[in-house]
Amino acid sequence: MNKPVFFQAVLTRLDEADVMKQTNGISVAERMDGDPEAKCPECGQNRWWLLPMQGAARREGGKPYMECLNCGYTTHL
Repeated sequence: MNKPVFFQAVLTRLDEADVMKQTNGISVAERMDGDPEAKCPECGQNRWWLLPMQGAARREGGKPYMECLNCGYTTHL
Protein backbone atom coordinates (compact mmCIF):
# COMPACT_ATOMS: atom_id res chain seq x y z
CA MET A 1 0.00 0.00 0.00
CA ASN A 2 1.32 3.47 -0.91
CA LYS A 3 1.76 6.16 1.71
CA PRO A 4 -0.32 9.32 1.27
CA VAL A 5 1.23 12.30 -0.52
CA PHE A 6 0.48 15.83 0.68
CA PHE A 7 0.87 19.21 -1.02
CA GLN A 8 0.54 22.69 0.41
CA ALA A 9 -0.85 25.65 -1.51
CA VAL A 10 0.74 29.04 -0.99
CA LEU A 11 -1.20 32.21 -1.73
CA THR A 12 0.70 34.78 -3.78
CA ARG A 13 -0.69 38.11 -4.88
CA LEU A 14 -1.39 38.35 -8.63
CA ASP A 15 -1.79 41.46 -10.72
CA GLU A 16 -4.52 41.77 -13.35
CA ALA A 17 -2.18 40.67 -16.17
CA ASP A 18 -1.36 37.42 -14.35
CA VAL A 19 -5.05 36.72 -13.78
CA MET A 20 -5.85 37.36 -17.45
CA LYS A 21 -3.16 34.84 -18.49
CA GLN A 22 -4.61 32.15 -16.25
CA THR A 23 -8.23 32.79 -17.21
CA ASN A 24 -7.92 32.81 -21.00
CA GLY A 25 -8.42 36.57 -21.16
CA ILE A 26 -11.59 36.70 -19.04
CA SER A 27 -11.39 39.41 -16.40
CA VAL A 28 -12.86 38.88 -12.98
CA ALA A 29 -14.96 42.03 -13.45
CA GLU A 30 -16.51 40.57 -16.62
CA ARG A 31 -17.38 37.36 -14.81
CA MET A 32 -18.96 39.30 -11.94
CA ASP A 33 -21.55 40.98 -14.20
CA GLY A 34 -19.34 43.98 -14.97
CA ASP A 35 -18.61 44.86 -11.33
CA PRO A 36 -15.16 46.50 -11.49
CA GLU A 37 -14.59 45.67 -7.81
CA ALA A 38 -15.50 41.98 -8.37
CA LYS A 39 -17.47 41.72 -5.14
CA CYS A 40 -18.65 38.31 -4.00
CA PRO A 41 -22.42 37.93 -4.49
CA GLU A 42 -22.68 36.08 -1.16
CA CYS A 43 -20.72 38.27 1.28
CA GLY A 44 -19.75 41.44 -0.63
CA GLN A 45 -16.00 41.01 -0.12
CA ASN A 46 -13.58 41.05 -3.06
CA ARG A 47 -10.65 38.84 -2.05
CA TRP A 48 -10.41 35.77 -4.27
CA TRP A 49 -8.00 32.93 -4.91
CA LEU A 50 -7.73 31.13 -8.21
CA LEU A 51 -8.10 27.40 -7.69
CA PRO A 52 -5.11 25.42 -8.92
CA MET A 53 -5.08 24.09 -12.45
CA GLN A 54 -4.27 20.64 -11.03
CA GLY A 55 -7.39 20.60 -8.84
CA ALA A 56 -10.53 18.53 -9.36
CA ALA A 57 -12.73 21.53 -10.23
CA ARG A 58 -10.48 22.52 -13.12
CA ARG A 59 -10.11 18.96 -14.40
CA GLU A 60 -13.85 18.21 -14.24
CA GLY A 61 -15.23 21.57 -15.32
CA GLY A 62 -12.48 22.52 -17.75
CA LYS A 63 -12.65 26.17 -16.71
CA PRO A 64 -10.61 28.22 -14.27
CA TYR A 65 -12.38 28.58 -10.93
CA MET A 66 -12.00 31.08 -8.11
CA GLU A 67 -13.10 31.02 -4.50
CA CYS A 68 -13.93 33.89 -2.16
CA LEU A 69 -11.39 33.97 0.65
CA ASN A 70 -14.03 35.30 3.05
CA CYS A 71 -17.01 32.94 2.64
CA GLY A 72 -15.89 30.16 0.27
CA TYR A 73 -18.28 31.03 -2.58
CA THR A 74 -16.93 29.38 -5.74
CA THR A 75 -17.51 30.38 -9.36
CA HIS A 76 -15.90 29.75 -12.72
CA LEU A 77 -14.27 32.38 -14.86
